[in-house]
Amino acid sequence: MTIRYSQLGVLIVCVIALLMTQSRSSLGAFLIVTGICVMTSGNRKLIFGSIVAAVFALPVLVRTIILKQGDVEEVMSMTGRLPFWEDLITYGFTREPLLGYGFMRISYSDKFDSIHSYSAAMTHNTFIQVLLNLGLVGGFICMFQMMATGFVISQSKDKYYRVLAWLMLIPLIINSTTEFGIFGESNYGIQFYQFVMLFFVMKVIKK
Repeated sequence: MTIRYSQLGVLIVCVIALLMTQSRSSLGAFLIVTGICVMTSGNRKLIFGSIVAAVFALPVLVRTIILKQGDVEEVMSMTGRLPFWEDLITYGFTREPLLGYGFMRISYSDKFDSIHSYSAAMTHNTFIQVLLNLGLVGGFICMFQMMATGFVISQSKDKYYRVLAWLMLIPLIINSTTEFGIFGESNYGIQFYQFVMLFFVMKVIKK
């Protein structure tokens, strides 16, 4: 995997976009994917330059994105998601564990009223969302589908498609942990996840 110096301009644009969107999950995904690409490039100057740039950029990113309001407690609770997820599993999932509440529903009412956190119509976690929507039956089906996708990717002999698919899955999984993600109602992650599967489906059809 090689990275041209001209592509550094694209990375700078991405950093600027991250600063504008203020998305923590996008920042984490960007840093992981970029780090993998840089470290596997084999270009020592590029690796060294990226490390130096990261040393100067990380304090700015921490201050402007991770600690938006200067509240460490907010970050540790994932902006209130952790207590909300705990209530969803404890009080929501246990009432409809087998088949769930139905498509895009996490409670009998329009919103789940949390005891220790806010009330919302979505879980901000695609895996918990599936568990509440479709119960254990739907959860196992989705888990099997993801495992099958990972197996197909790992068995691919085309290195380009294999690496591209894994790198695409990294931001998708991270986004799915904090938002609707790959099993949501409407999210860019769904389209990217379909692209990943389409790469290998089309390859089989061509053969």
